[in-house]
Amino acid sequence: MRVRMGRIGRLAAREAIGGIARDGADPRAGNQLDIVHLNDIGGLDATVHLLEFDSNHGRWRARFEPIENCIDIDGRQISFTAEAKPEDVPWGEIGCDIVLECTGRFRTPETLAGYFERGVKHVIVAAPVAAAEALNIVVGVNDSEYDPSRHN
Repeated sequence: MRVRMGRIGRLAAREAIGGIARDGADPRAGNQLDIVHLNDIGGLDATVHLLEFDSNHGRWRARFEPIENCIDIDGRQISFTAEAKPEDVPWGEIGCDIVLECTGRFRTPETLAGYFERGVKHVIVAAPVAAAEALNIVVGVNDSEYDPSRHN
């Protein structure tokens, strides 16, 4: 999975990598995703800083280090790019099957096409997608409409 940053993307990355402390009894305590790539047009140093420090959620309890084309988080290296367009990143070559698109800039099939052209299988957009064929889900409102056998 790859996270296209923005504030929601940074918070999603924190959660996915385990940056949010959870009590052992919390059923979400062990939930982590294999994040293989981060992309943010702000650049490597700014992204590292904004991942580590959040004005509402505080400092992430991990050690951060920017390395050329990577972010090292507690010894785990995640590749990094600072591209503005999805088609400018070699998603398939990096190993990204799923992208979490959190910029709010790419919300139509046309603007999302660059991901698929570069090897991504699924894009989860953290904003409403302006297309009749898109399944826009709001948890607690219409999440029962999701059918994994149809949307794989």
